[in-house]
Amino acid sequence: MPIVHPERASRCRRRATEGSNSMKALVIRSFGGPEVLSFEDMDAPRATPDHVVVRVAAAGVNYYDILIRSGIISRDIALPHIGGSDVVGEIAEVGDGVSDWREGDKVIVSPGYPTKPEERGHVPENEASSYFPTGTFERGGFAQFMLVDQRWLLRDNTGLPPEELATMPLALVTAVHAVKTLGQVTPGSRILVQAGASGSGTMAIQVAKAMGAQVITTVSTAAKAEVARRMGADEIVFYKDLDVANAVLEWTGGAGVDAVIDPVGGITLADSLNSLKPRGIVVNFGLTGGAEATIPHLYPFFRSERRLVGSWMGSMEELRFGLDLVRQGRINAALDKTLPLSRGAEAQRQLSAAQVAGKIALLPWA
Repeated sequence: MPIVHPERASRCRRRATEGSNSMKALVIRSFGGPEVLSFEDMDAPRATPDHVVVRVAAAGVNYYDILIRSGIISRDIALPHIGGSDVVGEIAEVGDGVSDWREGDKVIVSPGYPTKPEERGHVPENEASSYFPTGTFERGGFAQFMLVDQRWLLRDNTGLPPEELATMPLALVTAVHAVKTLGQVTPGSRILVQAGASGSGTMAIQVAKAMGAQVITTVSTAAKAEVARRMGADEIVFYKDLDVANAVLEWTGGAGVDAVIDPVGGITLADSLNSLKPRGIVVNFGLTGGAEATIPHLYPFFRSERRLVGSWMGSMEELRFGLDLVRQGRINAALDKTLPLSRGAEAQRQLSAAQVAGKIALLPWA
């Protein structure tokens, strides 16, 4: 009679009893507002060759999820659809050809990857033409189970609770790429981070501090200022009350900052550019402040050789770099609250209304 390890048997029983045929999921059945999200039963995925099924422990909510739901990213996304880019959990089932992973392994799902088969070996991954955040054209993690290609898994040895870790991957890899790779922030750099209490802002502050920079950041409320300070910000600007560029120039003694990390876009671009020192750089990767922007005046822009670059998430190598900082205790989660997955529409409403300081994590089994 074969011997079955008790822990493995427990996992097998859990997989069988918690939805081998069905699962709960937050489903988009049409594009629109939060009301189009439906919490319902769907068929659970089964492992296919080179893929695993992840039992989702927690999934972070990002503004990108709102863009997916509303159809702004693409109307070619097949419906019904399950979004969700930030996913952590454990492997529930492995498919043929999977050799490095076993049932029960704790994992982090890469928050983005190339979707075209011919580009899945592209390095760095985020430069592939088909690279998109997880949950864009393939189903994401707003469900109890998720099918994942084994190459887009990282081992979770952070020691963090799932709800904290789930707030990190997308914002973390984006921050490392924007701050370290594109912003070229080094010890002694002075930088401005727009929206310092947002998910992207909190992570950018921490990555910049880990790189040895001094950070000034913008917030709207005292509660959000406290979050930004907890993340390590050296100076706070209440952008509703003060002229941001003037405040930055005063903080730097009139010199301006070396770099601006701007996850907002639109209405913040002028302040971001006007806050720079000559040959400084603005790194933008957001459009919550508007999809269009105007450079305030071209002459000072080119006369001072300022630069404006776009940033598109980051590579697996950059994500590993960020996770090393997490393991070292140099980057912490900015978890605002947890909600059950059934309240996913409410989570997106709160995020859209700027009622979140940090991130929300959804719990599929709550």
